[in-house]
Amino acid sequence: MVNKNRTNVLVKYKEKMGRDQAAAMLQSIATKLKEEGSFTLHQGEQSQIVEPAESVTVEIELEERNGKYEFEFELEWQEGENKAPLKIE
Repeated sequence: MVNKNRTNVLVKYKEKMGRDQAAAMLQSIATKLKEEGSFTLHQGEQSQIVEPAESVTVEIELEERNGKYEFEFELEWQEGENKAPLKIE
């Protein structure tokens, strides 16, 4: 029996970097999404295409705990929400 509520982590990445480098990474993702509708994450020998639906839910959260801040920007979408149109040739 398959548990449909199980989370399958496809990519997990954490790195300390400068603010400019982090901004450049976010800008690269934003540019690819705007121009191509997708981007690819490469980690070692593995790669994962990220192709959100046309309509996404955006969640922004800013937390502070004991002087440590965490900012999260999240896009959510359901698989198959933007099906390609049927073509008949």
